[in-house]
Amino acid sequence: MSCSRYWIERAFEDGKGIVGLVDYQIRGWTGWHHHMAISLLAMLVLLMLVMDLGKNAELPTVQDMKEILEVMLPKKVITERKILEIIEEKHRARYSARMSHHRRNG
Repeated sequence: MSCSRYWIERAFEDGKGIVGLVDYQIRGWTGWHHHMAISLLAMLVLLMLVMDLGKNAELPTVQDMKEILEVMLPKKVITERKILEIIEEKHRARYSARMSHHRRNG
């Protein structure tokens, strides 16, 4: 039970950074509730995409899904292979950055 706290906090961090959970300028409770509902629905969609594509791709993140949606929405058709290529490229870049960080900081 104590380990589940990390994942809950991580979900809130993703929500704040990716779907704009804290980017609200409202004057009443109704607006705040609307903003929270839309933000959490956006997060749910991203998490469902992570779960669906997680069967075919290794460790897709919520940030990956956000970037894929930014590419997909303006276009009409995108193949599953293209999505997997985008995820693999993101993982290569992330791995390279991590290795560079380790080399620099010992």
